[in-house]
Amino acid sequence: MRSERGLDRLLAFSDAVVAIALTLLVLPLVDVVSRANGADSVLDLVSDEGDAFVSFAISFLVIWVLWGNHHAMMEHFRSYDGGVVALHFVWLLTIVLLPFTTQLLDASDGIAGAAPTYVGTLLVAIAALVALGWWGRWRPTLLRDDEDTARWVAEPSGVATVALLVVALGVTIAVPSIGIYALFLLFLTGPLEHLSAAWRRRGTA
Repeated sequence: MRSERGLDRLLAFSDAVVAIALTLLVLPLVDVVSRANGADSVLDLVSDEGDAFVSFAISFLVIWVLWGNHHAMMEHFRSYDGGVVALHFVWLLTIVLLPFTTQLLDASDGIAGAAPTYVGTLLVAIAALVALGWWGRWRPTLLRDDEDTARWVAEPSGVATVALLVVALGVTIAVPSIGIYALFLLFLTGPLEHLSAAWRRRGTA
């Protein structure tokens, strides 16, 4: 087990990587403006390059949500170990890759495998966060000793989200025309988590 200062440095580094990834997302939009010679207005530009703006918005939201979940989770940690560092490495690698996979989605010539690559990257990112949460649950000495942390430990683990992303990845591979719209399956996460919680309560009753 390491010190809180070391954990603070790990989290500061993670925040910096996320901030850089968010910044990189806007660079393709700069290129869009540079080649928009025929656009008469901003609305025309957005209309002509709609895919680029949609890809930017989706990926910005995805990275923001990933960071928010990571931030909320790490509030319950008071220290770290080699496992926490290793899982952060995997998670940060996916964060860095998201701007690249976003560019694949925005490619005008429709690169084959773009959607599975994007969904696969997102799957690994969320799986790393879920694994990080379980790592803390299995090693309670890494966690804070308070009521909020106790409630967090008892919350759903996120396995349903990972399972749905595996299904979404399979859909993008089997039916390429669906693309990233397969991610709408994630709307089933809430109901599945509730069913899982009810099943666990029934098992302990």
